Amino acid sequence: MSSSQGLLLVGVGGQGVLTAARFLGQAALAAGLEARVGQLHGMAQRGGSLESTIVLGKGQTAFISPGEVDILVAMEPLEAARALPRVTERTLAIVNSTPLVPFSLTSNGKAFPEVEGLLSNLREHAGQVIVLDAAAIAREVGEEKTINIVLLGVLAELGRLPFDADHLEQSLGKFTSGARRASTLAAFHAGQNACKNLSPPGVTSGTQNAPQGQDQ
Repeated sequence: MSSSQGLLLVGVGGQGVLTAARFLGQAALAAGLEARVGQLHGMAQRGGSLESTIVLGKGQTAFISPGEVDILVAMEPLEAARALPRVTERTLAIVNSTPLVPFSLTSNGKAFPEVEGLLSNLREHAGQVIVLDAAAIAREVGEEKTINIVLLGVLAELGRLPFDADHLEQSLGKFTSGARRASTLAAFHAGQNACKNLSPPGVTSGTQNAPQGQDQ
C-alpha cells in the first residue's frame, strides 16, 4: 500500500466514528483523490467497539492489513489499546484521553484499565502518539458529542493528510447544517488550536481523567 495512506478510526457507539470517516472520505474526494471507506460495527447500540478504515490513494479496497495503519485516530483510550496489533513504528496515533466505560465492562462489573498503562503500551509501538482531552475541548465549545470533530481538527493541523485542512473544513461545512454546522466548525477549529498548543508535538495532555459511564 505504498502509494496509499491507511487511516484507522476507533471508538465506541455514539462517538461519531463513522461520521468522522465519512467527512474524511468526502474531503479527499473534493481534493481530487481516490478514497475508500470501510466500517466494522460492534455492539454500537450498547456502547460496543466501532472502527472505520479509510484508504486514500489508488487501490481496490478499504481493507487495511496489519502493519499498514499510517494514522490511528482513537476516540477512547481502551479502543486505542485494542488497535495495537495494527500499529507500527510509522503510525501516528491521536488519542482522546477521556475513558468511556464500555458496556462489556459495566455488565460484568470489571474495572476499567489504568489509562496511563494503556497509553504507555501504545507509545511503545507507534512512531508518534498525541494524547489530549478532546472531551474537555468539545465541552468548551458547547457540544461534547463533537469529540470526533475535535480530533479531526488535530489531524488536519498536523499536516499528515494528502489534502489541505481547508478541504476537510469545507466538507464539515457542506455536510452539516444550521446550528449543527456552527458547533461542528467550532470543534474543528478548537482541535486545530489545541494541536498548535502542544509543544513539542506529541506531548501528552490530560491523561488523568476518571472513566465516564457509557450512556445507554
